[in-house]
Amino acid sequence: MRYIRLLRNVTNCELDPDGFDRYIFPDYEFRLCKGKERAKQRLMRDFPNREKETNKFFTMLEKITKAVSESMSVQSGRLGSLSFLLKHPVLVKYSRVPFQRLLDEVTSDTLLQAVLAAPCGTYGLPPAKASVIVAMVVWNHYFDGAYYPQGGSGALRDAFTNALTKHGAEIKNLSRVVSIDRKEGEFLVQTQSGEIYTALSIISNADPAITLGTLVKANLVPYKIRQKVKRLRPSLAVFYAFVGTDLDLPSLGMTGANIHHYEDIDLNKIYNSQSVPHRVENVDGFFITSPSVKDPAGKHAPPNRHTLEIVRGISYESFARWAAFPSGKRGEDYEFFKKHIGEGLLKAAEKYIPDLSGHLEYVEYATPLSSEYWVNAVKGGCYGPEQSPDQMGPGRFSDFASGIDGLFLAGAGTIGGGIMPCVLSGIRSAKKASEFLKSSRR
Repeated sequence: MRYIRLLRNVTNCELDPDGFDRYIFPDYEFRLCKGKERAKQRLMRDFPNREKETNKFFTMLEKITKAVSESMSVQSGRLGSLSFLLKHPVLVKYSRVPFQRLLDEVTSDTLLQAVLAAPCGTYGLPPAKASVIVAMVVWNHYFDGAYYPQGGSGALRDAFTNALTKHGAEIKNLSRVVSIDRKEGEFLVQTQSGEIYTALSIISNADPAITLGTLVKANLVPYKIRQKVKRLRPSLAVFYAFVGTDLDLPSLGMTGANIHHYEDIDLNKIYNSQSVPHRVENVDGFFITSPSVKDPAGKHAPPNRHTLEIVRGISYESFARWAAFPSGKRGEDYEFFKKHIGEGLLKAAEKYIPDLSGHLEYVEYATPLSSEYWVNAVKGGCYGPEQSPDQMGPGRFSDFASGIDGLFLAGAGTIGGGIMPCVLSGIRSAKKASEFLKSSRR
């Protein structure tokens, strides 16, 4: 973030470099720490008979992440692409296969495999479905440590909106876009309230399935792009519990570290069970974090109070019968079902925070329908389109192009899901839009 000047006013709280992510299995815990060599030595300490295999994993990680980094500056055209692939054959081998294949090549130790796949919550897929590239890039990213913006994600939002306002932009809140048309070289953007805005160029950070499958008039979208959008699969849907409590979390052992709880070392099994429609009783994997503990100066809670976010994967289909109803009007059955799942999630979290259910000062639950309604997440997917091998690179909209001159894409449907890929996509998409406007004036 230090390279992005508009975020220079955002203060980041560094999480514990000795262990900012806790991956907890039935009989083992691994704490992901800052520093590649340090993390490798920690794995070798815990798996002394797997030193060769651990070294092999880190060698592959180095090759893959180096190739990904250099791919950002590949010369355009077939010759440039061919030259790049000849230099980095590792991408030819692994770009179209799931992470599980690499794990199987590295080690037969199922617990070590589970640890190497444990950051999967960061991209919302089990190793049998996740892209090798995404899994390795996430590992490499965390070797620089983990940080939390002081004041929460709202600080990032404010940095962007303040910079935009400073440069003359007008921010429109509560102005949901319902259609995008183009006539005589000019885009017409209509909002739900009937307002119409015109523009020579547009950047949309909505999911490509929303932008190109719903908002843009169908006759403007090229056939191949329409088919590509139809093939996109959304990422795993999730259920959230947002909690305010009077418990003294630090005295109970809660730190700024994120907790990734797994009931089994078979992460494919856990994700598969969470994807089964209407199977909501078994909370075999979940995530806990406390913004107020991470960021004591961020005013997340009143004095002597704390906030928690608890998350689990869940099937969108479990909520599909209420999908046609707007937020707040889904009926008593929906509210009962949501509360039932939420209470089960809170009870599971009591493994780490005893008697949490008895110390709730505030609680709000969010289902996949909440994400779909409020942030246009397709089927409640938490990371945009699924980050599987066939939906990365050319399988995504990584060139930020929509197939329509002047309309550019940003967000999780381009480079990938997560904060930094989305921020980077906005910068690159804006550059393309700027170049388009300059060329159109010539």
